Amino acid sequence: MVSYMTNNEAIKTIISYNTTDSLANECAVSMCLIDVASYGVDEWVTWSSQTVIEIFRNTADEVLDEIMNEVESRSAGEDIIDELLGAVQTERIDYKQALVGMKEGSIRYFKALALYTEIHEDVKGKYYLEC
Repeated sequence: MVSYMTNNEAIKTIISYNTTDSLANECAVSMCLIDVASYGVDEWVTWSSQTVIEIFRNTADEVLDEIMNEVESRSAGEDIIDELLGAVQTERIDYKQALVGMKEGSIRYFKALALYTEIHEDVKGKYYLEC
């Protein structure tokens, strides 16, 4: 009888990667755990690297759209308040800080993608060794 890696065995391998206190590490490990819990290790290991990249790209697209819509909405609100008050507000959106935050978040997200892929490949290798 062929024995495959169980979800619990995959989860133990994934958790072993939780070695640093970085946001990218936490993101990658959490996403792997969520995906194994949601899809099961038997399906998860069949995902190609391209599939993983597409999942990350789609998630980034959705999150960045939400952030951009929020900034755009706040900017429009500031303009309306300026018109109603007849003066420019002193407290405004710090666009530079918003862009810096988006840049730093994007870099962390790419680091998370790299680690997620590493974890995925490790679990995949162990999974097929169990067969």
